[in-house]
Amino acid sequence: MQLDVRAEFDGLALGDRRRAERVGRIVERLSVRPDASFPVALGSRAETEAFYRLVESDSVTFDALSGPHRAETAGRCRERRLVLVAHDTTDFHFKGDARKGLGKVSTSKDKSQGFYAHVSLAIAADGSREPLGVLAVRRWARTEPGVSTRRRAGELTIAEVRQLPRESARWGEGVALAERELAEAGAVPIHIMDSEADDFALFSQLVGSSQRFVIRGYHDRKLAAPTAARNLQELATMLPVAFEVYADISRRKVRMFDDRKRQQKREMRTAQLVFHAGATSIARPAHVEKELPRELKLNIVHVREVGAPDGQEPVDWTLYTTEPIDTDDQISRVVAFYRARWVIEEFFKALKTGCAFEKRQLESMHTLDNALALFLPIAWGLLRLRSLARDYPDLPATSALEPLQITVLQKLKLLATNAAPTVRQALLAVAQLGGSLKQNGEPGWIVLGRGYQELVATTAGFRLALNL
Repeated sequence: MQLDVRAEFDGLALGDRRRAERVGRIVERLSVRPDASFPVALGSRAETEAFYRLVESDSVTFDALSGPHRAETAGRCRERRLVLVAHDTTDFHFKGDARKGLGKVSTSKDKSQGFYAHVSLAIAADGSREPLGVLAVRRWARTEPGVSTRRRAGELTIAEVRQLPRESARWGEGVALAERELAEAGAVPIHIMDSEADDFALFSQLVGSSQRFVIRGYHDRKLAAPTAARNLQELATMLPVAFEVYADISRRKVRMFDDRKRQQKREMRTAQLVFHAGATSIARPAHVEKELPRELKLNIVHVREVGAPDGQEPVDWTLYTTEPIDTDDQISRVVAFYRARWVIEEFFKALKTGCAFEKRQLESMHTLDNALALFLPIAWGLLRLRSLARDYPDLPATSALEPLQITVLQKLKLLATNAAPTVRQALLAVAQLGGSLKQNGEPGWIVLGRGYQELVATTAGFRLALNL
C-alpha cells in the first residue's frame, strides 16, 4: 500500500540534518509493520537504539515532529477549500511499572497509567469523508488529584479553583489551533463535536469569532425568550416535521471520557428517523461567567427515531449549528456533517489497534509523546487507505498499491489476472493474505496490517528474484 508517510515529515527541523534523516528511516520502517514492537519493526539493534535515543532526547519535541504533518494536512485542506474538522478526546492506557509523567485515566479499571489526547482531525466535506490529516493534538496527564477532591480536602479555595485551567477548555483550544493551521491555507473549516462539547462558553467563543460548527447537544437548555416552549427539549418536540428517512444505524460500544454515562451500547439496525429544524435563542446559564452574552442565537436540527426496538435507546440528536436549515437538503447536510464525526473514532482505532500504541514499552510521557507524533501520520495513512477502498471501491488498484505489489497478489492467485483490479478487490486480497476470509466481512486493522506485512516481504523477495 502506498503509505508514503515519509513525505509527512518533509521539512522537519530538529537542529540536525542527520536527526531528520533518522526520523525518515524510522517512520518508513514503522509504516511497514505499524503494530510490531519497535525492535521487530526497526529490524536491527542499531536502528532500535537510534530510535530510543531520538525519542528520549530533550531536543526532540512533539510539536517539532508533528509540525510537517500538520502543514501537509493544511495543504490538503487548501485543495478542498471547505473541510470538516472533527474534535474528540481519547485516552491511552499503559500497563506495567509506573512511568514518569503519566497519571490516572478515568476509564481504567486496573492500576494502569495513561494520558489523554484531544485531537482535531480534518475530513473532506464533499461527502466522501476522506481523512485529510491531523491539525492539532493537545496532550495531558492527570498527575494530581482532581479539583473536586482537593476542594473537599480544603486544599483549594473557590477563588483558586476558578483560576485553574479546565480540561473542558480543550475544545476551544483545539478550534483555535486548527483555525491557525488553516488560516494561511485559505481553507474554511466547519467544526464537528459530540455532546461532551455542549458548553455555553464554547458556543460563545465560536459564535463571537464567526466560526462554523455542528455540535451535538447534551443539556436541556433554557430558552432566552420562552413562549409555548420553556426549554430546548420542549421546543424540539414542537418543531414541525421536515421529512422522514430510513437509515442504517451503526453498532456502538459504551464510550466514556469521564465518569458520567452518556450513551448505551447499541446493535446495528435500520431506523426510521424523523427530522425537525428551527431557529432559537438559548439563555446564558446561571453558573457561567457574567461576561458572556445573555443569549445566543443558533439553529437546531432535531433527529429522533420512531419505533426503536425494545430495550434499545432510540436515536435522539439535537444538533446546534451555524449552518443554514431552510431546506430539506440543508437539514440533511447538517446531519451528514455530524455523522462524519465517526471518522475520528476510526482514527483512534488506527492508533490503538493498527499501530498498537498502547502496547509501547516506553518509560515516560516525553518518550510516548514523541512516539505518538511519529505514529499520527502512519495511523492517518492506514485510515485513508481503508476509507479509499470503502468510499471509492471502483478506483484502479494502483491508487492504493504499487504495480509490483498487484503483480505479486495476482501470482498468489488472490487477484484475477484477466481484468484490471479495483481498490476494493486489492484491499480484500491484502486482507486474505493476512488470514481474513471473504465471508468475514470488512477486514479489521490487525488483519490488514498482517496482510500488508506479508505483501511487503513477498514483494521484496520477488524484486530480488527479478533483480529489480
